[in-house]
Amino acid sequence: MDTIRILMLLSLFLQTILAFFGDRRKYATGFWLRFVVWLAYISADWVATFSLGFLACSQTNSANPNLIPGFWAPILLLHLGGPETITAYSSADNELWRRHLLELVIQAGVASYVLFKLWSRNTIIFVAIPIFVSGIIKYGERIWAFRFPSLEDFGAEDVSSSSSSAYEVKNVREARRLFRAFKMLSTNTLVFDCDQTETYEWVSRKHAEETFQLIEIELGFLYDRLYSKVTEISWPRVILHSITCLSSISALIFFLIMTMRKNVYSKHDTMISYLLLVGAVLLDCHSITVLLLSDWAVIWFTSNKVKGASRYRINCLSPLLSLCRKRRRWSRSMGQHLLTSAPSNKPVKELRKQYFAGKLNSYSPVDGSTALIELIFQQVMGKRSRYDPRTSGFNVFALLAERGAEPLRRKGFFNEFGWSVAGVEFTQSLLIWHVATLFCYIADCRDDGFSKERNCVMSSRSLSNYMLYLLVYRPAMLATELPRTRYAETAVQWGRLLSRKTKERMEGNSTFDEFDAFFYELLPNPPSMLQTAEEEDKGEKSALLDGCRLAMSLQSLETGNGWSNGKKWEMISEVWVEMLLYAATRCGWKEHADALAGGGELLTHVRLLMAHLGLSKQCLLEVVSKQLADQSV
Repeated sequence: MDTIRILMLLSLFLQTILAFFGDRRKYATGFWLRFVVWLAYISADWVATFSLGFLACSQTNSANPNLIPGFWAPILLLHLGGPETITAYSSADNELWRRHLLELVIQAGVASYVLFKLWSRNTIIFVAIPIFVSGIIKYGERIWAFRFPSLEDFGAEDVSSSSSSAYEVKNVREARRLFRAFKMLSTNTLVFDCDQTETYEWVSRKHAEETFQLIEIELGFLYDRLYSKVTEISWPRVILHSITCLSSISALIFFLIMTMRKNVYSKHDTMISYLLLVGAVLLDCHSITVLLLSDWAVIWFTSNKVKGASRYRINCLSPLLSLCRKRRRWSRSMGQHLLTSAPSNKPVKELRKQYFAGKLNSYSPVDGSTALIELIFQQVMGKRSRYDPRTSGFNVFALLAERGAEPLRRKGFFNEFGWSVAGVEFTQSLLIWHVATLFCYIADCRDDGFSKERNCVMSSRSLSNYMLYLLVYRPAMLATELPRTRYAETAVQWGRLLSRKTKERMEGNSTFDEFDAFFYELLPNPPSMLQTAEEEDKGEKSALLDGCRLAMSLQSLETGNGWSNGKKWEMISEVWVEMLLYAATRCGWKEHADALAGGGELLTHVRLLMAHLGLSKQCLLEVVSKQLADQSV
């Protein structure tokens, strides 16, 4: 009997972890947090299911009906319903709703059998029935969340006011309108429900920071739909949550009264029962609190479905809205990885790469700066200004295919540098520019007048390391064929070259200073060092040699073409932004949705921004369909 007691406490503990930490994946990128949530997620259902079966057997075979409280079985059904904050760990879990429906039928049958035993023994059935009802509701709500993760239409009401609370309401409701503009299907497609000119008008009138704030809220809505029960609030949901909470409270009260009159259970079982019932009440209260503090609550309280003047409701919501403004909706961080870390880092297991890419696998993430957000927004708007679906034909394909050529053309250096972005495969181009960016940075750091904190320099460095991070740890988001192959070959050549030039220093752990030394040796004697790199290449698909050559050409802009250092870095940053835009459109929506469960990616925000502005292949299909329909008429 000690086994079932331990399992009951373990099940409550796992539910508590999922309730309080399940939704932090939305904005947290730490390895340990995601590992703990993953472990609790895969263990919670197994522990509850095993405990329910074990409890049913003990109730059937026990000669003493009061040995273990039989109402523990409905509590396990309540645990199987899960907390409000997490229903799925990955988007693939949503496809298993039929299995969970079958499990509901089976587990409810087992719990009903235990209740029948209680009924025939005339024991504390009044404690078990409310918990049983609450468990059925919560489990059914979880299956509903699995079954309907798609995006549904929702009524909107414009709110106009100058107060800060009204501004927050306006942001949430505008993000909800953008969220209604598309439906992400289970396949890798995006279907728009409204004319793209409408979303273009909404987004193009705003500043960069405000636009990204709207997209943060919008992707928060998507995360809630895919991975939690926190979705739009309605009166039926309010009633169901009230029933579950009142059921848990009433069960606790009934048990308190019955134990005060006559307690037939042991002291330990009584304490565990109180702990389980109090835990059920607190978890229900936590679920209600999570709903009331969500953006969905703001939508519901300011909708036409709730009576009262809009201004009055907004003033009443001021405390809630102040919490909304402080809430983190995504990590706002960019993973970082350097090619120079490849020879010294230990191999990372594939499982950890795929599911737990984070601080243990790469350099610490950096926050997306306001300057970087502004640069990305300006470049996206510039690309959009070159495309008009009504007059420009279908040139959006050409715009989406650009991956660095346009900034070079604007600067007049496409003939010199175009080979690095247009003449090679994307992964090769990415590695070439990563090496070149690193080289230029180390070379410029030798100048005392060089400002490392300049926006264009920081943007170039962070984007260069971020794109390499995606290539190594999230290759599916770059949608390239065998993306790690070129990286591995480049890293191997890098290691051989360093081993040849600095063998005595490579006996221990490699440090960044050794890579500095390599570039410092390259600067005064480029022909000799490039010849050495070419000898080490041996016909492989390494990008190291081309990266060094590109870097030397970029450095010559200051001496041969009279460019300022700032102008050079502006061009480098613009090339990296265009590579980011290219990668964003190539990544499938399913991969973007999966990334939301790991703290979110800047790449996803950029993809959604471009889609709302009409820079998407799916948007083009909508235009084609409309034009064909007009022609048929």
